[in-house]
Amino acid sequence: MRNICMLGTSPDSKGGIGTVVRGFNQDLKLSRYRFIHVITHRDVNSFGKIAVAISAYLRFAKLLKTTEIDLVHIHSSFGASFMRSLPFIRLAIRMDIPIVNHIHAGDWSVFYDRASDNKKKLIIDTYGSCSKLIALSQEWANLLGTVAPMSKIAILENFTPIYDNAHTPNRSSRRVLYMGRLEKEKGIDDLPEICHQVACSMPDVVFVLCGEGPLKSWIESEFSKRGLSKNLSCLGWVDGKTKLSTLKSSSLFLLPSRFEGMPMSILEAMGLGLPVVATDVGGIPQIVQNRSNGILCAPGDTEAMASAIVKILGSADLYSDMSTKSKSIAESHSIPVYSSELESIYDELLGARR
Repeated sequence: MRNICMLGTSPDSKGGIGTVVRGFNQDLKLSRYRFIHVITHRDVNSFGKIAVAISAYLRFAKLLKTTEIDLVHIHSSFGASFMRSLPFIRLAIRMDIPIVNHIHAGDWSVFYDRASDNKKKLIIDTYGSCSKLIALSQEWANLLGTVAPMSKIAILENFTPIYDNAHTPNRSSRRVLYMGRLEKEKGIDDLPEICHQVACSMPDVVFVLCGEGPLKSWIESEFSKRGLSKNLSCLGWVDGKTKLSTLKSSSLFLLPSRFEGMPMSILEAMGLGLPVVATDVGGIPQIVQNRSNGILCAPGDTEAMASAIVKILGSADLYSDMSTKSKSIAESHSIPVYSSELESIYDELLGARR
């Protein structure tokens, strides 16, 4: 067995990266590799985050000196996550250990396009120094290819830890589920208008929001102003059995994001057969095939998203067909499939070092 030092947020962290890391911790079983996990981030205050990062760096440095680490696999994103990754990447480079930088996306226009020349150089140098960059979709691979050689980039779409082929979702409950941060970047500010338009045709529709964020109070206020309070259920952050039961009681999954990588939430919903209405951004079109297992819309097009929800929930035949196709696509993103693809990436990097 060869040792992989896995750097990333706590598996208890909220959000898609936390879900991925939790899957690495609990579900991924590789035949030739063993993970040693180092937590570099937790959902705590700013001082707590600094303390966690320093502690992680010290543990990482000790590991590299006392344990035979064959490869470092770091989960990162943009902004603060990118900056947190730098000391770990630089130390691994000094120790001549291959680095897989697993990039979980973000807003490229803010991260790179609008960055200063010095910041752009730092990004190019950092990504160029990694042995392999993992992109979640072809679109993100193309963006990363503007700052790093394409030969260093591998596409590895996310997996779904939730998959139940026996479950049949309930169309008649008319529960439209959203899971994620309640923030503008996720298109949350479009929900009141979407719900208003759907409720005109389906007065009993309920929008179920699972997550926390800066727009939670605003959402509740906007729904109330429109007389839609009965059509809104805010559950806060859910996980484990509560997440599973919420998914199973839902009819359809909605993700109106402005940008995305490869959303874990969509894959989890598809694993239980939910049709999807989402925006055509990031890696979403690779898992939501338009008019096959869901309907894709332009970001901000509330009329199109509302119309898509009504169309899917209003037709038993269309709903059943999309549900079946969601499960089929989710099966191709199962943990065994993902594990095999990940091992191939490790094999490519470490084969020449044996």
